[in-house]
Amino acid sequence: MPVFLDEVPAKVPKVHRPDTHKWSGLLVFFLIVGSLLSFLFWTGTKEGVIFWFTALGVPLCFWGIFFGLRRIAYKTDQVWAESWNASRNTLWNEEILRGQRYAWLIASGVITQSGSRTDKILSAIQSSSPVIQVQKTREGSLVRHSKLPGFEEQQSAEFSEAIKTLITQIEPVLEKIPSDIACCLIADFDTPGIPDALQIASELIQSETGRSFVLFEGNGFEALDCWLDNAWHKPSLVLSLSAEIRQVAREGEGEAITLALMLNRKHPGIHEAVQLRRPEKYKNDSLTKTLSRALIWSQLLPEEVKGSWITGLNFSLSGEWHVACEENKLSLNMAEEHKNIDGFIGYGGVSAPWLAVAISSIVARSGAAQIIAVETDTNEIWIAGVTPGDNTVTRQDTL
Repeated sequence: MPVFLDEVPAKVPKVHRPDTHKWSGLLVFFLIVGSLLSFLFWTGTKEGVIFWFTALGVPLCFWGIFFGLRRIAYKTDQVWAESWNASRNTLWNEEILRGQRYAWLIASGVITQSGSRTDKILSAIQSSSPVIQVQKTREGSLVRHSKLPGFEEQQSAEFSEAIKTLITQIEPVLEKIPSDIACCLIADFDTPGIPDALQIASELIQSETGRSFVLFEGNGFEALDCWLDNAWHKPSLVLSLSAEIRQVAREGEGEAITLALMLNRKHPGIHEAVQLRRPEKYKNDSLTKTLSRALIWSQLLPEEVKGSWITGLNFSLSGEWHVACEENKLSLNMAEEHKNIDGFIGYGGVSAPWLAVAISSIVARSGAAQIIAVETDTNEIWIAGVTPGDNTVTRQDTL
């Protein structure tokens, strides 16, 4: 489940001790009133222990009773406030630690118009050589977009070949994972021409890997967010598979098939693994605040972020991301260290989050922490950190 720090109750203000000056003044008032009443209404001789006790002692006793009750109330409130704040701090720290959970990204693969190598996409972006171009859609109209080669008639067969290609890329890493570990599948498919894409993919994964993957409820980063909590206490493997193959392409859109293999434990034999931190979802409040929380989950200081990647048809056109980076004091050169993925390969739809993860992970392997921001729907933006494998202090066992 998402981490909502805003729902953690606020601290109780410090309970102030009774004001000495006020209570001293009240004592003087009681003594004056007691003395005046005693001198006015005392019928006997105004001398002796009884008279002075009545004039001064009785007011002093009443003041002492009231002051004692006030002192007891003060101590009671103080103990309650300290107990409340201690419980609140414990909950706050627990939620922070839960927010700082992460997945070890141990392998990934993508297929786009430029081929089946993620480093080719990264090179195209870094050299400012867009893959997206004006070309014919499958319907025959000219639109600036990117599309997967083929997938004209035998889409199911070509989809199967693409899945096999991606599985082949991760097999060497998958062989290092114990066969008895729990395996989950996160599937995101927008493939109108392949209605049985999930069934095809599930059968291929099981036959090619020899492992049984249980379909995880949910999609995209929301499913990843839940998996981090549900599977944190025992070793678990998750395979995220997504495909965006459009029937009708629009301006600025793209197609992709992606695969990401993640563990919730560090594997000592996989040295190129990077950490995909818990994603933070924009909640119609402030993108600056969302980015701030994502930095907390990523355990990153603003100056430690060395690059940002964004994707989203509406999001990438607005300047809100630049404002959020500035307000969080990210020391990025927005002309060189900030990249808009859509400007090079088009908006990948359901594959967009995993495209951003795959591309940024290559840079993170070199030791440069990255931040990704993905618009998955109108007013639905996810921000996550991708950090080098040795950048963590969160307690977690190895596999």
